[in-house]
Amino acid sequence: MSEVRYERDHTLGLEKARELAKEWANGAARQMGLECQHAEGAEQDVLTFERMGVTGTMTVTGTRFELVVKLGLMMAAFKPMIEAEVAKNLGRIIDKASGAQA
Repeated sequence: MSEVRYERDHTLGLEKARELAKEWANGAARQMGLECQHAEGAEQDVLTFERMGVTGTMTVTGTRFELVVKLGLMMAAFKPMIEAEVAKNLGRIIDKASGAQA
């Protein structure tokens, strides 16, 4: 099984990071047909998502995003494209929110 990882520190706080994670999950669900679940916590949230050939989690804290996507055999061929899209899309959302706070 192939794995995609994306980690990013931020200064947004948990509430704003939670909103961004939900925004990303909603877009990913629409674009890639993912089924997403969101568990909110006092210190961190965990989003889980899956579809045939793809499972993953996003852990969100007040200072960090950590995304792990596990790709099945058929999806492993698309790993470079998936890594680039994750970095571009999630990075853009975080950058936009960070710029809005400054």
